[in-house]
Amino acid sequence: MSSLVDYYDDLWKSSGIPPYVQSIFPAIAELNLHSDSKVLDIACGNGVLGNWIMNQVHCDVYGIDISPVALDLCKQLGYKDTKIVDLDKDSLPYPNNYFNLVTLSAVVEHIMDPEKVLQDVWNKLKPGGSVIVLTPNICWVINRLLFLLGYWEHRLMGGMKGHINYMNKKRLEQIFVNNGYVDVKWGHSVYCVAGNSKVCQSGITGYVIKFLHNRPVKYFQSLLAFNFVVTAYKPINK
Repeated sequence: MSSLVDYYDDLWKSSGIPPYVQSIFPAIAELNLHSDSKVLDIACGNGVLGNWIMNQVHCDVYGIDISPVALDLCKQLGYKDTKIVDLDKDSLPYPNNYFNLVTLSAVVEHIMDPEKVLQDVWNKLKPGGSVIVLTPNICWVINRLLFLLGYWEHRLMGGMKGHINYMNKKRLEQIFVNNGYVDVKWGHSVYCVAGNSKVCQSGITGYVIKFLHNRPVKYFQSLLAFNFVVTAYKPINK
């Protein structure tokens, strides 16, 4: 595990605002969070997401991550509590029926058993609570074309080391259903995210990507969404 921890320690020492983080803001903004809400930021990184939530809602945000550097950054931002957790080995450390919202922003593609983690999340949510998952869509239309041409490369899906569990819409939806989530919403999924590469920042491709950056895909997300942003709920009567 040490090499993985070292990688994320180095990443968060030098990282600014990941370009995908803003994709999740609209999904959170439409939830009925309030100052008494409790939010768990899974794989909290440098705390950009949790800090935005605290500034918007003024509620308690808890963070877990595999990186001590990440947790130190989150503590400095005012997270209520932080804990080191390896999602491939550890269960979530908080009580059941505790959180109003759990976020997994660019997380499920990095873990061995997303279904197990989302089952654990379900247990930690209060009845009526919600989970928001942001993850790449391996069946995005551009990927489909590149597969046919034999050209697809890992960097086209963000290029992060440790991507081991890509999702399509059918698989991710089945994971939610299998774990008892209801009212699964896909409407905040986005056409694309403008990264810092030359392709994203210059020429015709840069113009198109910047135009579509974080624009929501209301229909045909399985084909048109680069990143899924999915909200699902724990039933009130559970």
